Amino acid sequence: MFSMFARCPQELTTEYLTHSTELLSFTNLKAHGLNEVLSELAETCYGQVEDSLYRHAAMLVKSRADYQFMVPFYDMMNHHNKLVNVAHRYYPYSGVGSGPIEQTGYEIITTKAIKASEQLYLSYNHGNICIEYADWFGTPEIFLHYGFVEPLPQRWLFDFARVKFDLVHKDGNESTGEIVVNFLVPPSERGIALLHAELARLESYSTMHRQMDYESAGISSSEWQSMWQYYNALHAALSYAVQQSNSVQLTEDVWKLDDDWWVQDGTLSAADFGDHFVYPTTNK
Repeated sequence: MFSMFARCPQELTTEYLTHSTELLSFTNLKAHGLNEVLSELAETCYGQVEDSLYRHAAMLVKSRADYQFMVPFYDMMNHHNKLVNVAHRYYPYSGVGSGPIEQTGYEIITTKAIKASEQLYLSYNHGNICIEYADWFGTPEIFLHYGFVEPLPQRWLFDFARVKFDLVHKDGNESTGEIVVNFLVPPSERGIALLHAELARLESYSTMHRQMDYESAGISSSEWQSMWQYYNALHAALSYAVQQSNSVQLTEDVWKLDDDWWVQDGTLSAADFGDHFVYPTTNK
């Protein structure tokens, strides 16, 4: 449902994009920016979304480029917010010389000692050049833009319920399997009730559709598997949030805030929401 950019480019058609938008219109839980991503794809392809070469190029840039730049080796680095060990550096020669060299240059540098054969990891949303992503770009958006479900730690923002939290292993220790919710905005009784209702709806959806096969669903096997992988992550996140809300103080204060309630540290303002795909809550 959400992983259209992990889909084979030859299968991505205007009809599919339209159908996907209709499928997602019934739920509050579509990733922020779905419609903008589809519009951007159509614009990037200059209306030639049916052309497989145009689609393939647009999706490569969307999922692998650094902004609009296709950088060799960079696009081979995977995302992990716990294991990240490299960072960007733009214009590294600025101030060193004069002329064009001050306006050029691109470096990927290590941020810690790396052993032989150790994998290099970037953060796609909490990197040193993605500061504006930190407040809103979480697990659903990673799935929408890059086509995979990120491992823990995960960030979840549910605008319709005004609930935002990180999901992490307790004390950073994966071996215990214990997972905790760190609420980034004080949750409300109303918000948790909305998450509880959404959890029930998801379970009803699973009962109706889990036993279907991908062919009858009209999608590829890999997309079917990705959809249910995302479903499992979403269901787990909602379950943990509802369960662990019992141990925190609930307050309705979040509903008194303006449309940038989700901003944790004040780096963004309500005026920025058009650029960051977080829109005013609709069910006030």
